[in-house]
Amino acid sequence: MAHIFLSDGRRLRLRLFPKPKGKPPKRAPAKPEPASLFARPDDDEVVVAAAETMAARVMGLVMLNRGNAAILERFNELGIRDWWLTSGCIAQTVWNLRSGRPAEEGIRDYDVVYFSEDETEEAEDQVIRDSAKMFADLPAPLEVRNQARVHLWYPEKYGVNVSRLENASEGILRFPSTTTAVGVRRTGEDYLDVFAPFGLTNIWDMVVKPNRALPISNIYAEKSARWQKQWPQLVVRPWVIEQED
Repeated sequence: MAHIFLSDGRRLRLRLFPKPKGKPPKRAPAKPEPASLFARPDDDEVVVAAAETMAARVMGLVMLNRGNAAILERFNELGIRDWWLTSGCIAQTVWNLRSGRPAEEGIRDYDVVYFSEDETEEAEDQVIRDSAKMFADLPAPLEVRNQARVHLWYPEKYGVNVSRLENASEGILRFPSTTTAVGVRRTGEDYLDVFAPFGLTNIWDMVVKPNRALPISNIYAEKSARWQKQWPQLVVRPWVIEQED
């Protein structure tokens, strides 16, 4: 299991969700080798090891952002079980540090998605007020949204009907870009959980790719254009798959 070290010397073990799958990197043609006491790792082990190595790289940078670190350290005190720190504050921290900039530069807000079966606006507002009070020291505002309520306001705001969500992770699966569809949270004193359904390589490589789960190409275009203006090194993939002649 991979791990990262915090600035105070504590170690956090990384847990990846869902379990990494895919094709292992290509190997050179096999050559005769002397007998070994240890068996060669199988393909699944190779994939998991590569994913954990990337997670350790990315999360090591994510935790250098004071806002991210504070949220991950304290958000559990609100008593919410199903939550993720997510979206721009994760990817943009990595992009900043990979570009030689301060970790928090240009980050407009910090996003937390959570899930509570209480769909009332009053209950969500209370969580927003409580979190705003707890995180008044952040370098940018904290945006908190209950994913159980998304289907109630999304059609009016974006003109797209969405089905009812069952947990906070499902909300991340609908983000306009697969690159920023990542969630992070602390579990207990020892674990840093990472929800990365599309992997973390594109964050590290500064490649923005669309997520076509919903017909929201306009939102993807607006966000990706803004990001590329701020981080010119970004490679932005088009929403529409270009046809070859």
